Amino acid sequence: MKKLAATSAVAFALAVSANSARAADYDVQIQQLVVSGVVESWIGGSFLSNIENGDEDNLQPDHDSYFTSGQAGRLSLPLGDMMSLQMDASNEIASNAFGDADDDFAYAFDFGLHLSARDPSRGLFGVFGAFGGARGDQSNDGATDRQNFWAVGGEAQYYADATTFYVQGGYLDSEPDDGDADQDGLHDAFFVRGVARWFMSPDSRLQGEVAYADGSQDGPENDVEDMEVIQWGVRYDTVISGLPVIGDSAVFVGYRGIHFDNGCCGEDDASRFTEHTIMAGFSYHFGGQTLLEFDRVGATLDMPNFGRWVAAGDQID
Repeated sequence: MKKLAATSAVAFALAVSANSARAADYDVQIQQLVVSGVVESWIGGSFLSNIENGDEDNLQPDHDSYFTSGQAGRLSLPLGDMMSLQMDASNEIASNAFGDADDDFAYAFDFGLHLSARDPSRGLFGVFGAFGGARGDQSNDGATDRQNFWAVGGEAQYYADATTFYVQGGYLDSEPDDGDADQDGLHDAFFVRGVARWFMSPDSRLQGEVAYADGSQDGPENDVEDMEVIQWGVRYDTVISGLPVIGDSAVFVGYRGIHFDNGCCGEDDASRFTEHTIMAGFSYHFGGQTLLEFDRVGATLDMPNFGRWVAAGDQID
């Protein structure tokens, strides 16, 4: 897994260098909102670090590395000159889902809806909602099952020439699918997320993000624990031109780190770990001739990793 991380890092550095070298001054094309959409798929690998299971041995994952993959689709529909409605769907599944895996992330999926007012020359503001399910324990012992979640919040974007700044914030809650009173998943949580996208050329983009969530885990049958999530990541998108048969193709590589902690203040029974994920994938979009145009008029809103956050509650219960 560490070899995969090193190889991906080298490929990422070479791609950024190549696109920066050929980047030149360009005009930001401003258009009206259009019907637009994107589908993407990625594969990758995850590995864990900083595993602490507390005095009660709450966290003992069967695997400290595993393969994972994800898919996503988004569709944006204009509602007049400045309003738009966007629909989202995404999923992530790990190799842990295909066997008996204790304290291991298995899968997550979500559906979302965004309603926003947007000026392609300046920015966007709006509201969003999401719901879905996640599982962070595949031990099949009857004690844990899927956690269902929902979230609501507000979001805004600001466009500054070739840079986009994106911020989200809101509330996240979850409950067990089997009706168990013990709520292992992250719930009753507030979150905030910030994203910056820099377009080195109209068809090359470097994105960085950070996110934070603060909520509860366990209860009411067990003592309620505080749970914190800190996420960070980077992603590089570019378009490879003139490939045989398929023509121009949008591809990306990325890294995601997430730290989960159910004892923020050093309690002896606290459990915590950090997950690192390296990914590579491809995307297809319509509406906007370049990645930059698509960013300003297309389906470029997305959701935090709600499912992965919720699933971690099962792992560190």
